[in-house]
Amino acid sequence: ASSGAPKREVAESSFDLLHHSIVETFCSASRGHSSEEELDQIGFQVGSKLAERYSKDRAPFASDLEVITFLCKEFWTEVYGKQMDRLRTNHNGVFELQDHRFRSILRLSAAPEQHAGEAAKRFLAMPSGMVRGALSALGIVATVRAEVNPGLPSIVFVVHVKERVRPLPLQ
Repeated sequence: ASSGAPKREVAESSFDLLHHSIVETFCSASRGHSSEEELDQIGFQVGSKLAERYSKDRAPFASDLEVITFLCKEFWTEVYGKQMDRLRTNHNGVFELQDHRFRSILRLSAAPEQHAGEAAKRFLAMPSGMVRGALSALGIVATVRAEVNPGLPSIVFVVHVKERVRPLPLQ
């Protein structure tokens, strides 16, 4: 018997529907201002709260790479039901997080390529904000840019670390 509280889960389809509804609502309601900025801010808030929740019972992170690895494995699995497919770094504060089958834009891959690419940008604003918010909650200030790879639904989040807000623990 498990001693902790039962794990609460949301059906993937419900999460996808919520994400799509939020994007469509903000895109149709934005008149003269950027819906992508608003979606990024929503994602930032959600990502920071989720990162705090998912990391509360673990030891402090020893490096930026450890934070990014946590984001790719544990955080992404909790949010999207799978790990990132690939993580690359130049070891100078730039990371590429790749998801070759990103669920939130899976349906867009059936649309003509030009229209699908434009629509994908709107649907990637919130997840980009989630990545940035999660990093911020874990002590890393960074910029995050989402790119669509040829052949949807493959995407890359390019993370540029600007600074570490919380000092790394002493060794």
